[in-house]
Amino acid sequence: MFWNSNQFNIFGKIVMVTGASQGLGLALAKAAFSRGANVIIIARREPILQTAVADIEKFRVSETQAVSYIAADISIASEAERVMVETGRAPDVLMCCAGSSIPKLFTELTTEELTSGVATNYFTALYMAHAGLKAMSKAPIPEHHRHIVFFSSVVHFYSFIGYSQYAPLKSALRSLGDCLRHECIPYNIKVDVVFAGNFLSEGYTMENLTKPEITKKIEGASEPITAEECAEKIIRELDRGNQMITTDFIGFALSSMMLSGSPRINYLVQTFIAILLALFGPVWEWLVTKDIRKFYKDNPVTESEAHRLSAKDDDEETSK
Repeated sequence: MFWNSNQFNIFGKIVMVTGASQGLGLALAKAAFSRGANVIIIARREPILQTAVADIEKFRVSETQAVSYIAADISIASEAERVMVETGRAPDVLMCCAGSSIPKLFTELTTEELTSGVATNYFTALYMAHAGLKAMSKAPIPEHHRHIVFFSSVVHFYSFIGYSQYAPLKSALRSLGDCLRHECIPYNIKVDVVFAGNFLSEGYTMENLTKPEITKKIEGASEPITAEECAEKIIRELDRGNQMITTDFIGFALSSMMLSGSPRINYLVQTFIAILLALFGPVWEWLVTKDIRKFYKDNPVTESEAHRLSAKDDDEETSK
C-alpha cells in the first residue's frame, strides 16, 4: 500500500470513544482532543468519567472544542441507543474500544466470567456500532471519510491456551468489521479494525493476576508499550489510510497468516511473510503443543492424565 498522510483529519469533528474512562480508550480520547476533535467518552462509572473528562481537558487546542461524557452500560442494546439519542448528532468517528480479558484455563472460568467476556468484548461493540451506524446513515453524507473503529487483538491472529474467554470474541469483531466495511460504502464510512499488542493499562495489570504460567511462556518476554504510545500508533496508521492496524512487529507478522479478503497493510511484504509462516507455522505449533503437554504433565488435572501425557512423551522420544 502506498500511504498518503492526513487521511484522518479530525479537527472540529465529533469523535466518540467507548471504554474511555481509562486505559487505551482514555489515551485515544486525549489524542483525539489534542488534534482538535470534539470528544464524547462512554463508560459505565460516572465518577471515573468525570475524572477522565478533567484529564482530557488538559489537551485542549481550541476554545471551541467540547469534551463530555455519557455514563451507560452499552453491553445492553437499549443503552447504546440511549447514548446516540443523548448525543443528538451522529459522530464522525466511533471508536468501539471497550473490552477486558480474564486469562484462565477454560475449565477454571466461571459461567459469569464467560458471559462477561461476550458482553464486554462483543456486545459493547456490536450494539454501539449498530446504534451509531443507524445515526450516521441518516445524517447528511460529508465529503470527508467517517470512521467506525473496532478494537480486536493480536490474539485473533494466533489464539492459544488461556484466552478462551477473550480471543473468540475479538475474532468476531474482525468478522463484523469485514461485513460492515461493505455495508458502509454508500455512507462514506471507513471501517477499521485494530489488533493491538500488549500495552500498559489497568486492564493489563489485572490480566496478569490470573494469567496461567503456560500462557505467559507462549507469549514470551515482551515489553509492553504505554497506552499513550499505542494510541499514537493507531491514529498514525489511521492517518495513513490503513484499515487493518497492528501496533507491533509480531502483530504485523501474525496478521500475514490470516489475510483473507480484508484490506492489506503492505501487500507484497505480507504475502512474503505469509509464505514463510505457512512453512514455519506447523513447526511453531508443534513447539507450543510440546510446552503445553509439559505444563499439564507438571500440573496434572487428574492422575490418569499425567500418566497418559508421560507415556505419550516417552513414545515420541522413542520414535525419534
